[in-house]
Amino acid sequence: MKLSFEKIRNIVISILLIIFCQLTINLPFKLKLEQNFWFIVIGVVLYFIITDFHKKEKLAKNAFFLILIFGSVVALNRPVQYGLDEETHLENAIGISDSLFFKYSKEDISDYDAVLIHDGIRNQKNFQGDDYWYSVEHKDSKISGKPIGFDNPAYIPGMIGWNLGRLISNKVYVSYYLGRIFHVLAYALLVFFAIKLGRAYKELIYLLGTLPSTIYIISSYHYDYLYFGMSLLLIALLTNILSGYTKITNKIAIAFQAMVLPFAFAKFPFVLAGSLLSILSEKYYETRKVRWLSTGLFFLNMLFALLFAGFIRVFDTTASVAGERPSIFYFIRHPFPVIRTLLNAPSAILDNFVSRPLQYIAKDSPLLITMTAIFFVVCLFVISIQTKVKLSPAFKLFTVSLFIGIAALLAYAMTGDPRVYTPGSIWIGGVQGRYYFLMITFLPLFLGDFLHRKFEIRPFSEQESNFFTGILQYGITFLVIFTMGVALYTQI
Repeated sequence: MKLSFEKIRNIVISILLIIFCQLTINLPFKLKLEQNFWFIVIGVVLYFIITDFHKKEKLAKNAFFLILIFGSVVALNRPVQYGLDEETHLENAIGISDSLFFKYSKEDISDYDAVLIHDGIRNQKNFQGDDYWYSVEHKDSKISGKPIGFDNPAYIPGMIGWNLGRLISNKVYVSYYLGRIFHVLAYALLVFFAIKLGRAYKELIYLLGTLPSTIYIISSYHYDYLYFGMSLLLIALLTNILSGYTKITNKIAIAFQAMVLPFAFAKFPFVLAGSLLSILSEKYYETRKVRWLSTGLFFLNMLFALLFAGFIRVFDTTASVAGERPSIFYFIRHPFPVIRTLLNAPSAILDNFVSRPLQYIAKDSPLLITMTAIFFVVCLFVISIQTKVKLSPAFKLFTVSLFIGIAALLAYAMTGDPRVYTPGSIWIGGVQGRYYFLMITFLPLFLGDFLHRKFEIRPFSEQESNFFTGILQYGITFLVIFTMGVALYTQI
């Protein structure tokens, strides 16, 4: 962990990048040596001291510290409630810390109301500034009435951070930032274990797991940390199976379905991904009984997901995530809104998710957007040509059909939100690029299979593989630092 010339060089380059990245923004140059700047600098110094890009076996550790350190910096620097849909997710996190397993018909969450007063987006009329924010204290919530639904365990990291803050201090802001940081920690652990688990797909897991856009989403109160993390664990285990590193034993089948189950708490339609093992041929299984076990567990997952989501009613209430939306037969008769939404997926992935990690900013950095998109596409292509996994036609057809079906369900789910869709609209808004995260993880598998069937591609030597892994880590690291620098000067 010594401070070599290379580490000092990387730290100096990073600090210069933070200062001069504002030249890529259409705003006057201003040296901004305030608290948020020093948070980034401390994060940069700590990260480069800890990490080592020269040893490929350090990839999981490097990813963990990149996410934990820079994600925590983002969690501290980002204004209150400026995370993606953070207002809804925060209320759920505080709610589970007070009511544990169930939602109740009467919940008065005083701490959430205290945070809302410092929400510069949704409460501009009654907004109170930093003097209020750093002095407001916790108040007990008032929970009563009958259970009307389940609390979502996806918010457990936020709940732990929030309650730890209560133990440390009576100030609301301490709990607020600790809740954000514990979401970062939970995601960093999931990515670490996914890279450790994966034997044929480590670079892809690192690339998607550490994208600036991914880090910015998970560094607030949001359950997508669970969706992203479990997607990476799932693809790590699946590629181990498809590559022949492991057969599907009882233990593997149980582990696979256990990884699918958390989708019920974050992105419900992706529970259907549990069916992917069922289409695999007998050669991947230890015994035929294992296939039946996996299929049985998949249906149990589906039943639980339907119960949790409220499609199968347990509580005497009209509240459920099913929402109010047009009948599915309406879209059978009028399929074009769904089709248009699905055809927009590539644009949504690249533009809405990959290359634009920042929300609520005064100006974009065109250079950051372009560099992120190019780097992502190039790395994805290189990973694809080095991914040599033979996929059967049946598996490819089933997977594509499954993902189209899941995407259609995601689009249909959004039609219950009148802000993005009303009957008669030709388009279903609100289906964002991040929703396709699991689908993105499969791209190198499909592209690699196609390229290896058409061309004779030489695999990387160990030296070339180590070189690419180093470039991948340097590229991601400086993109994340570049993104934090742009946010420093443009966050409204």
